[in-house]
Amino acid sequence: MTDINKLDEKMQEVDKRLALVEQKLEIIVTNHLAHMQTDVNDIKRMFKWGVGVVFAQLIGVIVALALML
Repeated sequence: MTDINKLDEKMQEVDKRLALVEQKLEIIVTNHLAHMQTDVNDIKRMFKWGVGVVFAQLIGVIVALALML
C-alpha cells in the first residue's frame, strides 16, 4: 500500500504544480501580452507618422525645386 500512497502523493504534487503553471500562463496571456500588443501598436503608429513626415518633407523639397526652375 505504501507504493500506492507514494504514487498518489506524487500525482497530487504534479497536479498542484500543473495548476500553478496554468495560473501563471493565464496571467501572462491576459496581462502581459495585452500590454505588449498595446506597445507594438504604439510603435507602429509612431513609425507611420515618421514615414509620413519624411514623405511630406520630400514632397515639399520636390515642389520647392520645381518652383525654382
